[in-house]
Amino acid sequence: MRILYVDDDPALARLATRVLARSDFTVVHAPSIEIGLELFAAETFEAVVLDHYFENQTGLNFLEAIAEIGKPTPVLYVTGSSDADVAIRALKGGAADYVVKTATDDFFPLLISALNQAMENSRLRSEKQEADRQLVVAKERAELLLAEMNHRIANSLSLVSAMIRMQMQIAGSEETKTALNETQNRITAIAGVHRSLYTSEIIGEVELDVYLGPLLAELHGSSTIARGITLKSQLCRISTTADKAVALGVILIELVTNATKYAYTAGAGEVRVVLDATDDGFAVLSVEDDGIGYDRSVGPKGTGLGTRLINAMGTTLGAEISYGHDGKADGTYVAVRWQQ
Repeated sequence: MRILYVDDDPALARLATRVLARSDFTVVHAPSIEIGLELFAAETFEAVVLDHYFENQTGLNFLEAIAEIGKPTPVLYVTGSSDADVAIRALKGGAADYVVKTATDDFFPLLISALNQAMENSRLRSEKQEADRQLVVAKERAELLLAEMNHRIANSLSLVSAMIRMQMQIAGSEETKTALNETQNRITAIAGVHRSLYTSEIIGEVELDVYLGPLLAELHGSSTIARGITLKSQLCRISTTADKAVALGVILIELVTNATKYAYTAGAGEVRVVLDATDDGFAVLSVEDDGIGYDRSVGPKGTGLGTRLINAMGTTLGAEISYGHDGKADGTYVAVRWQQ
C-alpha cells in the first residue's frame, strides 16, 4: 500500500519509511508541499500523511490545493500536541483524521492504526458510491422500461381502437355500430391511463385532471355525442393509482355517454363534469345534466351493460355511487365518492 508522506523533516521521514514498511506500507516521501502536490496529482496513493508545519506554508495549503483535484484519497493530518484548533481546521478542510505528533513510542502505532481505519473508511465510501451509482442506473433503466411498456400498451390499444373503427364502417346495423362505438370509447379510456403513465413524472401515479381532460375532449369529438351537446368540465389536481384511474375513466365514459344519449330528447343541452376533493380525505367525480331525468325504478335503457360496468368499477374503487341532488327534481346527477 503506497503512502505519500509529506514532511520537511528528512530524519522523521526515514524513520517513518522503516516503521511503516513493517506493516506493508510503501512510503513515498515528499519534502515540501509543492513536491507533494506534484506526486499526488501524478501518481496513485492509498493515503496521505501530511505534516502541518513547513517553512513558508502549512499542511492546510496542501488540503486546499487537493480539494480542486477531486481525488478521494484519505489524508491523515499530523499536528502537535497543543494544536487542537489546527486539527479542527484540518478536518474541516477535508482531512480524514488527525494524529498527534509526540516524542514517545506511541506515535507510529497510532499512525498505523489511523491509516488502516482511514483506508477502510475510504473503501466503504467507494463501495457505497458505486452501489448508489448502480442503484441510480437500475432505477433509470426500470423507469425507462416501464415508460416503454406503457407506451407500447397505449399504442396497441390505439391500434385495436382503429380496428374497431374500421369494423364500424362496414357494420350493417345501427345497433352494432353503437355497440362498437361504445367499446371503442372504453378502450380509449384504458389507453389514456397508459399514456398518462409514460408521460408522468411520478412513476405509477396518474394525475386525474391530466388524464380525464383529454379523455373528455376525445369523447366530445367522437360520433357518440350529438353536435348539440356541450361538455363542460371542472377538474382539480388529484393523483391516484393506475387501477383507480382506469375504473374512473370507464365510469366517466359510461356516465357521459348515457347523459348525452338520453338526457336531452331535442338533442341539445349541457353536461357538466366535476372532479373535486373533500376536506375529509375523499374525492368526488360527478356528472350532471338538466335533461329529462333518470328514474332508477324503471331500470337502465339499452342493454344495461353501462350500468353493470359502472357498478363493477365502483366496487373496484371501493366507492359510493349516489344519484340525484337533494331538492332538485330536474335532470340527472350521479356522483362517485371514494377514499383518496
